[in-house]
Amino acid sequence: MKNKELDANADFDAMRKSTPARLGLGRAGPRYTTASMLALRADHARAVDAVMTEVASDWPRRNGLLEVHSQALTHEDYIRYPERGRRLTDADAKLVARLRPPQLRSPFPRGKGLGVRFPRGRSKSTTPTVLICIGDGLSSAAVEKNAGPLLRALTKTLASRYRLLKPIFIRNARVRIEDHLGEIIRPDIICMIVGERPGLVTAESLSAYVIYRPTLKSIEPERTVISNIHRGGIPIAQAARKIAALIDDAINFQASGAALAQKLASAT
Repeated sequence: MKNKELDANADFDAMRKSTPARLGLGRAGPRYTTASMLALRADHARAVDAVMTEVASDWPRRNGLLEVHSQALTHEDYIRYPERGRRLTDADAKLVARLRPPQLRSPFPRGKGLGVRFPRGRSKSTTPTVLICIGDGLSSAAVEKNAGPLLRALTKTLASRYRLLKPIFIRNARVRIEDHLGEIIRPDIICMIVGERPGLVTAESLSAYVIYRPTLKSIEPERTVISNIHRGGIPIAQAARKIAALIDDAINFQASGAALAQKLASAT
């Protein structure tokens, strides 16, 4: 019996060390210990601050981003009325329209998988276009901490094989604002980096939503997401490689989301 108890304790300790979840916190009578309770309240406060605090006004400029706004004109509007975060203001819709490439759509070769490369001499007008945008989402802390490094790593990875449009920052943005951007600019790919809704483990986690040729008729299953991008999850360099590989696949198979998953499954 004693050996079984020792094995169970060892297994539990191994499990506790393998996860940031709050396991085996101990108790004082029927309550958490003081240290556990204070840590819980501190993590909760960080999560609330990340949601309620706005990205610094000079952050987009410092990171070389054109700033535009959703129709949620205040952060309170953004929190209370999610649909307002899914469209640009009329003025900013006209502004981003200037980013639209001269051609409506560009032909591109079908590849066989990751790491697509285009022949030398391919003109700019026939190179697939990619728009990278950053939205504050539900964590200003995640954007300010990790979005700049991820943008730079992703730009460096993609620049040799795609036509990258001017990256933009959308204040008070929901993910579906990708569809409005796609309707206006018509790039082949939009990759939107947003702050994830924070939990009690971290408030600094990003997600990247990739969609192929979005329009206002796009639906959620057409998006592919890579999430949990932060120091304790997927590191920045690895995330950039994953996102770039996903974009390669979306271009090669002319699809994203559920349709891309089905095509990849059929190809293997």
